[in-house]
Amino acid sequence: MMTTPLWPDWLEDVLWAKSAEKGAGGQAESLARHTWYVLEKLAEAIRLRPNLPMALGFPSLWNCLFWACFLHDFGKAARGFQERLRGGPKWPHRHEVLSLAFLDWISEALSDEERRWVAAAIVSHHKDADEIGLMYMDPTDLDDEPLTALVAEISEEAITGLWRWLNECPSSWIEALGLGGVGIQVPTLPAQAEAVQGLRERGAMRARHWLQTYRRWLKTLSCSDERSLVIGTLALRGHLVSADHMASAHTDESPTLLLTRPTDLLMRLGIDESRLYAHQKACAATRGSAVLIAPTGSGKTESALLWACAQANEARPVPRLFYTLPYQASMNAMYDRLNSKAFPGQVGLEHSRSTLALYRRWLDEDYTPQQAARAARWGKNLAQLNYFPVRVLSPYQILKAPYRLKGYEALLSDFFDAAFILDEVHAYEAGRLAMILGTVKYLREQFGARFFVMSATLPGLLRTRLANVLGEHTSIRATPELFTRFRRHRLYLMDGDLLTDRWLAHIGEVALSKQSVLVCCNTVKRTQQVYDEMRRRLQGNAQIVLLHGRFNSKDRLDKEKTIQAATGTQSTARKPIVLVATQVVEVSLDIDLDVIYTDPAPLEALIQRFGRVNRRRLKEWAPVCVFTEPTDGQGVYENDLVQAALKVLAKNADQMIDEERISDWLDEVYQGPIAERWNQAYQRAYDEFEGACLLTLRAFNSNEQLEEAFYRAFDSVEVLPVGKELEYHQLVDNNEPLEASQLFVPLRWRQFQDLRNKGKVHEGQPEWLKIVEAEYSSEFGLRLD
Repeated sequence: MMTTPLWPDWLEDVLWAKSAEKGAGGQAESLARHTWYVLEKLAEAIRLRPNLPMALGFPSLWNCLFWACFLHDFGKAARGFQERLRGGPKWPHRHEVLSLAFLDWISEALSDEERRWVAAAIVSHHKDADEIGLMYMDPTDLDDEPLTALVAEISEEAITGLWRWLNECPSSWIEALGLGGVGIQVPTLPAQAEAVQGLRERGAMRARHWLQTYRRWLKTLSCSDERSLVIGTLALRGHLVSADHMASAHTDESPTLLLTRPTDLLMRLGIDESRLYAHQKACAATRGSAVLIAPTGSGKTESALLWACAQANEARPVPRLFYTLPYQASMNAMYDRLNSKAFPGQVGLEHSRSTLALYRRWLDEDYTPQQAARAARWGKNLAQLNYFPVRVLSPYQILKAPYRLKGYEALLSDFFDAAFILDEVHAYEAGRLAMILGTVKYLREQFGARFFVMSATLPGLLRTRLANVLGEHTSIRATPELFTRFRRHRLYLMDGDLLTDRWLAHIGEVALSKQSVLVCCNTVKRTQQVYDEMRRRLQGNAQIVLLHGRFNSKDRLDKEKTIQAATGTQSTARKPIVLVATQVVEVSLDIDLDVIYTDPAPLEALIQRFGRVNRRRLKEWAPVCVFTEPTDGQGVYENDLVQAALKVLAKNADQMIDEERISDWLDEVYQGPIAERWNQAYQRAYDEFEGACLLTLRAFNSNEQLEEAFYRAFDSVEVLPVGKELEYHQLVDNNEPLEASQLFVPLRWRQFQDLRNKGKVHEGQPEWLKIVEAEYSSEFGLRLD
């Protein structure tokens, strides 16, 4: 039961932590109030993972963090900082360095080692070691003058008030926060006069001492492989930074993850337990990491959530659930799905355009653009603050941690004991997959994370890699009978190229027969050509929609909404449509069409495309038609992967596809030179990533070079097509920046560099705005050729 804490009223109007601009409700926030908020967030984290210190091998972690949080902002008592909060000039110093001067007051509660941890947590809660070092840790400079001047800025009234606070309140606060049994030690402080005099006379020297201790300790950390130190310090900084940021954002208490009994989950999902498939029941009974292979449409998502329920028990609860997917459209759809039934109000969405996705959802709820923008930014902010217990995200968001992007320790801290669902792992090429799976192994071994990998198809060489990174795990496979029940496609090989007159005429005739037709091409240019031809041939007698990755987000979301209404498995407004798309359709929308005509592609990509046809199995079978040309990868895929897929398909043409045999088909493809090349690419990327990122991963050291490498490897470039500048600036001037950002079109780095080399990229105003000389329309998207 929470009690009312003893409050340092004598400091309320004397020492602030936040100006009125940043305080709650537009009011200035006292130092005591902000510290209380930080400790509240720390207490939430402790309740979330009570056994973490023992698991890390550093039993006094909570003791160190409590005192680091309590003291972290004491340096804000400096006169210059307080004046700045009240509208004065900028203060050119670091308050966290000054906070170190108070550490000796609580030394009785800490061992020598714990003092080093507390000092490190305090001094690093805003800046990395290198930035602090440039200002205060020159080893050749033994002069305490800058620090002496800093200490002199704290008035005797403030020092006395801080001493009283530390002397009178901690026990009451510990009780009020419910932290009485987690090992927090309460010190006996030096006498008031002694403490005040000591700070006045030796505060600068002691602050420098702790800075130098921090420097030496970081060198020890960089060379150490001791898990309690390496992983413990990641937890130390991560928890303090996370608590501080959440307190500053004034978030509510984080929701509790609704992972209880599987029956409760099934009730929320509206699923009758007696109708579960055998593989779903197996998932609900599996503890630890697992791999599931089951046909598309057989409830793999529900299987994964049942597995997550099975991980939760009183001794080891599941504090967080992360659901990863490769494409933004599928992430957006999964966010809606989980947020509506499985975990209402508990789900966060994280990808490079999640703010826009949330913005569109709030607009659909009849919010004004301004209200929707505020709600979307807040939702994005909460997700980044680790507020939501369930998060839908891309694996690249997880890779920000080993790439040491700013705040990586807080991100890593939320991975302790978490459950991860990895959906559609086959969608990543070998190099990126190696980094994802390397991170999986690291989080399993060092953070106690558990993983559920699921797919309709997994070749043997990928299953081998998964077994290596997952360690001991359970393999679950749908029954042969279920695979037989899910046979729903008859395979046809179509001689020639989809773009020939003969086949375009044939596709047009099928479209006019009131069937929903999916035409899938490997390049944006080919989809634009097919769309143009279909439009000319059908003359408005069938609805045609073009979908690829070079639309701006506004147009793409509008198109996805149209497609979902016409072909969505849950739609009540289904109607015939011709959907012309690139591979973005493979694992994105939950749609069901009648027939597919597709370019040749690697086998696993084709299988995913087939999954968009007869998804609900309302027909005994549906035709899936693959053209035999072009036989090269069209600059998208390796040539031999496409040719090997065609050879396998030729052996099985004019037959029903047995989904249970697809893994065998894949093994036919991934052998000989293809398997050798894939394994070499995977291992090379794995070794490089492990050496550059995982083995060197230490706290207090974000890395700008790795950060740049991350964005080049995983992020697209947002460009503004020429002719859109006026609309963009009008929206910005009207204070509608999210509406303005919807005009950007994503390009891969290689495409962007090609345009730049041709002199077709120009800087706009502001300078970061990249304008490209390329035609854009809502109908066709960006044309690069």
